Amino acid sequence: PAAAIHGDRTQAEREAALASFRAGRARVLVATDVAARGLDVPNVTHVINYDLPNEIDSYVHRIGRTGRAGRKGRATAFVNDKASTDTLRGIAQMFKEANVELPNFFAPLLQGAGGCSHFGRGRAGGRGGKGARGGGRSFGRGGGGGGFGSGFGSGLGFGGARGFGGGW
Repeated sequence: PAAAIHGDRTQAEREAALASFRAGRARVLVATDVAARGLDVPNVTHVINYDLPNEIDSYVHRIGRTGRAGRKGRATAFVNDKASTDTLRGIAQMFKEANVELPNFFAPLLQGAGGCSHFGRGRAGGRGGKGARGGGRSFGRGGGGGGFGSGFGSGLGFGGARGFGGGW
């Protein structure tokens, strides 16, 4: 079963959905940005963004729900032609700073957004240490990586106490 958290739910309904997810009764949590910040849910293995936010910091907070406390996690984003130019450039910059090559399909997205079509390798590491955007989080391959496709929607989290048992 799945649980949902969004702004139209009462606080009690949101807390019940989150409790169900934390306990593993709901293995999927469908959420808007109301769940992007301030929630610490252990064992979230996947975050899927059905649309990208307009700001890179919001994207970082969304994907920060997975791979916490040294655990591995996977962040996946569906990208459509309405994606924010700033967010796409920010994602490309995160790849560059983590010394990870952009997937081949990403360059045309940047060109379509008026961005640069090639990002070379940059310095290794996260987003610049403590106090920097992203909180020094590592975006390298060891952290679980990410993927991109085409689509739209909101966000999902997989995990809970029992974890996500899918074959990804």
